[in-house]
Amino acid sequence: MKNNAKFYGADKSLKEAPKLNLGNEVLESKKGTNMMKNIKGSINSNKKIKGLGVTGLVFLGIAAVVAVVLYILLIKPAYALFSTANILKKDTNMIGEALVNRDLIALNESLDKAAQDLEKLRSEKDKKFGWAKNLNIFKAKEFYADSERFINAGIYAVDAIREASVVVTPFADAVGLKISEDQEIEETAGLMEAFQSWISVMPEVADKMDMVIEKVAKVGEELKSINTTKYPKKIGKVQVRSNVEFIKNTLSNADEYAPDIKKAFQVVPGILGVGTPTKRYMIIMQNDKEIRPTGGFMTNYATFKVTNGLLDSDFTSKDMYSIDYTLDYIDATYDFPDAPAAYMRYLKVEHWYARDMNYDADFVSSMDQLMKFYNLAARINPWEIKAVDGIFAIDTYVISELLEATGPVTVNGITYTKDNVVFELERIASLELSEQVNRKKVLGDLMEAMLINVFESDSNLWPKLIEKGVDLATRKHVLAYLFDPEAQALVEKYGIGGRITDPVEGDYSMIVSTNLGGDKSNWFTTKEVTHTLEKNSDRWMRTVNIRYTYNQPDESYAAFVKEFKDWVRIYAPLGSELISVDGSEDQEMNMTGEERNKNWFSGWITLQPGETKEITFKYYLPVGTEFVDNYVLNLQKQPGIESEKHTVLYGNKKEEVNIIKDIKVILGL
Repeated sequence: MKNNAKFYGADKSLKEAPKLNLGNEVLESKKGTNMMKNIKGSINSNKKIKGLGVTGLVFLGIAAVVAVVLYILLIKPAYALFSTANILKKDTNMIGEALVNRDLIALNESLDKAAQDLEKLRSEKDKKFGWAKNLNIFKAKEFYADSERFINAGIYAVDAIREASVVVTPFADAVGLKISEDQEIEETAGLMEAFQSWISVMPEVADKMDMVIEKVAKVGEELKSINTTKYPKKIGKVQVRSNVEFIKNTLSNADEYAPDIKKAFQVVPGILGVGTPTKRYMIIMQNDKEIRPTGGFMTNYATFKVTNGLLDSDFTSKDMYSIDYTLDYIDATYDFPDAPAAYMRYLKVEHWYARDMNYDADFVSSMDQLMKFYNLAARINPWEIKAVDGIFAIDTYVISELLEATGPVTVNGITYTKDNVVFELERIASLELSEQVNRKKVLGDLMEAMLINVFESDSNLWPKLIEKGVDLATRKHVLAYLFDPEAQALVEKYGIGGRITDPVEGDYSMIVSTNLGGDKSNWFTTKEVTHTLEKNSDRWMRTVNIRYTYNQPDESYAAFVKEFKDWVRIYAPLGSELISVDGSEDQEMNMTGEERNKNWFSGWITLQPGETKEITFKYYLPVGTEFVDNYVLNLQKQPGIESEKHTVLYGNKKEEVNIIKDIKVILGL
């Protein structure tokens, strides 16, 4: 302790404390300040510092130096860099605004500014963090390299948009683009009119897009080599890794997206009836509160025509039962197939009906089966049941979220909003068939009014509507099946075709619920799924546990509270072998089957309000399955389900995810 006198200040008054210079900032102790009084009082009252000794004080001194160094090298320059990066958000908004306004003058000015700001960001990065360029500790070198790649990708993206503006300039008059300062741009009446002006030139634009594709490909090349696993999951409350992964995953495949955009420009005009005969499409309303394999019980369908890119007035709406009623005319002479065994047992149906055709979890397979019955009914009553060129399926989330974007719709004196529309539609759907005289009219009028709202929306809403549509499709609340092979190939490639993924790399799992006689009880019931992987001798064994909770709703939902009934299927890689099913309440419903190169195993479970139950499946993965460094599990979300919590376990490794779309989980072995 005697050596403490050798430290600075030990033989001097605290009044003579030194100044600490941090660049241009000076922190100075002032005589007689309250801070000094507090420090002196703290020293007098707390004897712990005296007990630190030389080692302890040296440690504190080193810590103080480290803190100062961190401030100088990281915190202060990071704030400066953040300010520069934040400007890019404004640039992005300006580019978006120019695109919405169809103003190529403003677009090119915004692109020039964005390019300048990106180079400024690069300069600031080199100036503030150049020391990290060759620093191997804490992976500083890798983070620095990543930042360079992101900036390069941004510059290539700017170049791609600039090149695209050059491509569309010759068609400025046809599509209403501003290319001179004194030019007045005529307001477009609605979204469909805007489409009509664009789709007429799409094929010609597609032929000139090769340079754009080349620029976009460079964006992908820059980002593909980034390893996102080194980023922390969170810093405070901010999601870091997921945001970096989103940027990488979205843009690293840009070289693949670009040719598809060109292909879309070639096929979209035909889909919208430009240069081809009029197209008619079907929209099926799937009730996700009464879940079925492709997203819900099919309650209603509507058809509409598109001619030369414009929505036609010929809009028809029917109850899904109407197809079955039409087929009743040939019931005595036509040999209808038996319904699936589970449907026969719990729905007590005589044969397979059109309304129950979405039995397969694969949307295309189910719709192919439905179209056999639909086309058969169309031959009986072609005036009411009309041929279609494709099918779209939506659920209650689509209706609610579109109303949130476009505003309320009034049908038959009732105003539907995002807050009341689901409740009102479920109330109508829950009536006895004899009381549902106007159900098809309400649903049909509502769907027609919403379509008109979308297609005649103000131009300021277009980006929001497009973003909302993509989001709903990604979350599998919108499914599409286009009968044009080229168009359908694009639909499936981008995951909006509702297809069971095939092939897959690694393991695969999909939980598919089928409500058979449980009314609207899926509204109140949640599932939590736990996937466990373990090695049993020379075979990989999987356990899938599903925990159901039937949450007791409040009194306003009393009419919808019924016994929950779920025929649940677990989809696994083809060649998987079932070991056991525990918790199933009907052994006859413990079945096995195949669909789209997958095996499935099933069980039956029921719940009353307030109950929690579990069902567990054990099975072996196919013989020859190998995992080397990582276990990769492809999780597909059933359409119509908003979200599910999944936990993946292997030994002491654990990953929890709340899936709102199809995802891939990776665990190190």
